Amino acid sequence: MMELTNISVRYGNKIVVNNISAKAETGQLIALVGPNGSGKSSLLKAIVGIQPHGGTTTLPAHPKERAKQLAYLAQNSTAPASRRVEEIIALGRTPFTGPFAKLSENDKASIRKAAKACDTETLFDREFSALSGGEQMRVHLSRALATKAQILLADEPITGLDPYYQLSILNILKDTATAGATIIVALHDLKLAQRFADRIWVMDDGQLVVDEPAATALTDHILKDVFRITADGNIAP
Repeated sequence: MMELTNISVRYGNKIVVNNISAKAETGQLIALVGPNGSGKSSLLKAIVGIQPHGGTTTLPAHPKERAKQLAYLAQNSTAPASRRVEEIIALGRTPFTGPFAKLSENDKASIRKAAKACDTETLFDREFSALSGGEQMRVHLSRALATKAQILLADEPITGLDPYYQLSILNILKDTATAGATIIVALHDLKLAQRFADRIWVMDDGQLVVDEPAATALTDHILKDVFRITADGNIAP
């Protein structure tokens, strides 16, 4: 489990994350949803520790120790174009090995297990730049899983992907949560959030306005007031 207490983020005089407290339970996939500019990415970056913020989390304060417990898929994640897929996935072991150390058998086993989960084993010898967008995202997810972190944060990992890869990525994240990890994934697609998430966090104007089971989180009131749509997917009057 991870607990957030009074997390706040400012950009200059503007508060973009406003005093958020919440718990993310072990074994759950939490969908983080909200309009553009609601603070989703800033909240995730604050949890990771790459965004200055107020408040606390139950994660270790030291970056190296935090990196062993938490993996992060940033929005628009990139990798060196000429690197082989296996090398990129192996970066997930860096918190344990350092950047230049030789991989142990345990490291190699973690890499193979992550690649198998994401179906990237057959891509090991290909250059990253030669992959499709969906394949690249599966490689990034393999890298994150290779860390074997108990908490994984993903910032809009399915944006721009075709339906097959969207479902593929979300199925992997769901399976990872079911196996005992805590997953928080920022999404725009509310139907996919309801389908895959155990719990939904709704952000609006920097505040966490809903923290409920997926089945009950997106009420007609929330859809209208936060997302400006109706339950049948039309623009709200």
